[in-house]
Amino acid sequence: MTKDKTAFFETVNVQRYRAGEWRVVEDDVLIERPVSLIYNGMPHVVIMCTPQDLIDFIYGFSLTEGIVMSRDDIRSIDIHPKPLGIEARVEVTPLCMSRIEGRKRQMSARTGCGICGLDTLTDVVREQKPIDFDFKISEIAIDKALGDAMDTQVMNQKTGGAHAAFFVASDGVIILMREDVGRHVALDKLIGAMIQQNIDPKTGFILTTSRASFEMIQKAVAARVGLLVTMSAPTSMAIDLAREMNLKLAAFSRVGKINLYQG
Repeated sequence: MTKDKTAFFETVNVQRYRAGEWRVVEDDVLIERPVSLIYNGMPHVVIMCTPQDLIDFIYGFSLTEGIVMSRDDIRSIDIHPKPLGIEARVEVTPLCMSRIEGRKRQMSARTGCGICGLDTLTDVVREQKPIDFDFKISEIAIDKALGDAMDTQVMNQKTGGAHAAFFVASDGVIILMREDVGRHVALDKLIGAMIQQNIDPKTGFILTTSRASFEMIQKAVAARVGLLVTMSAPTSMAIDLAREMNLKLAAFSRVGKINLYQG
């Protein structure tokens, strides 16, 4: 196995069966590593993810989890590679720490699950403000983004194992893209990049290669976009929450094919 700490993939030997014959060949697989998020010295969560764009991830996760309200709430981030994984030490304001302590949440999530580790059913529903603007849906813009999306997915092209999330301008031009082994993490990375680059969420929409689950809706609402487009299926709770939050939701999206579940 070939390992490169700066890479997003590892090359392994695999026995491949084709046309009635076994052969040993090389295959590129996506790297997955545990990342421990430590806020002001207090361990909060361990997330399994691809160790690229971790600063983006921390900004996005902190926002979508309701820990911070803006990028100014994060004072510093230090990334420390360890033998068993990665430690990310995040310094936030005292008010942000009070939110963490008030929720009393410790969780271990395999691919960035947005609600794993919560103690009670009532913890699942988070207080969020509905989207307060009407984003105009353009079928032409969605089609353009869908048509261009595959060519931008470097990790997935190399390994076949990555989810992607895109911020798309209202005219269909892809502005930002982030990938990860986990769909939640890919979305958090995208949102974090948007925060750091001061991108106005009202100027476009988010497109993901994954399904639309409840926590993906929560994250999109936290990002304050008006439309979430997914390539796979929505869940019942995702649709319910999208309607409650006034978030337009399109799923099963392909070039020339869109299912609008909330709009």
